[in-house]
Amino acid sequence: MGKINAEWHRAHVMAKNPTEAQRAEWHYEHALHCGCRAVTPSIAELLKANGYKVPRPAA
Repeated sequence: MGKINAEWHRAHVMAKNPTEAQRAEWHYEHALHCGCRAVTPSIAELLKANGYKVPRPAA
């Protein structure tokens, strides 16, 4: 687990009752811009199902 990007989190709040597509987009952008947690297997499947490549963890 890495450091949280608080500025990114403040600017990108998940929608209330998000659609699957909204969740996938948010989690994809989150994985690219914030290192606060790893992509879980269930989120990886959500991303793949919605046409996203699963970002690799930052080294």
